Amino acid sequence: MQSISTRKAPAVFIACALSSFALGEAFTNHAGHVASGRLSAISNGVAVISGRRYPLAVFPECEQRRMRELLEVPDALPSSLDALRRSLRERVLRAEALAAAGATDGSAVAAQRAKLQAAWARALKADKTLSPATRAHWRPRLMDP
Repeated sequence: MQSISTRKAPAVFIACALSSFALGEAFTNHAGHVASGRLSAISNGVAVISGRRYPLAVFPECEQRRMRELLEVPDALPSSLDALRRSLRERVLRAEALAAAGATDGSAVAAQRAKLQAAWARALKADKTLSPATRAHWRPRLMDP
């Protein structure tokens, strides 16, 4: 077994640290082990770092959030915001259905839609737990199913 002399240890440590920085990011799992390299994807509960797949569950929440921020992947909406989004979406769809049936005019529907989209934007802005990437992702998606 080879060993490194005390004189060479700092140089080897610096070389290892610099090579991990050159490859990309470094992420520490729950056990304290570091996965370093270029983060290329996050999907279906798996992070791909330099071609290796790691379950997201092995990383603490703060590291998962940092990974999502690096790739600008939005977080899931909290249940309260998701319920509000569904409610606002249903109100827009109801107004459009009334206009299609001739019960209201198109300008009233447009005004209602603008009002509800503004309410959605305010709700996203008010929730301080959301990352900027998550806010930016969900703001135009009020009408997504």
